[in-house]
Amino acid sequence: MSQISQVQIIAAVEEALELTSGTIKENTVAEEVENWDSLGQLSVLVALDKLYDGKIASMTEMAEADSIPKILEILKQHNLYQ
Repeated sequence: MSQISQVQIIAAVEEALELTSGTIKENTVAEEVENWDSLGQLSVLVALDKLYDGKIASMTEMAEADSIPKILEILKQHNLYQ
């Protein structure tokens, strides 16, 4: 699988939360986004799991990732993002 970019990750989060492109930035936290509640978090996890061909579902720490920096850090720890 080719490397997935930050732009693709952010786009997946925006789509999961039904936001317009450009709403989410590289430092956005869930508290700043109305749609990023507990249901939104599940949508984000599903979108990322789809983006990464099922590799996210086994990452229990991803359930607590309530910001773009946290998501990127977890993906880095699992060698899915540089």
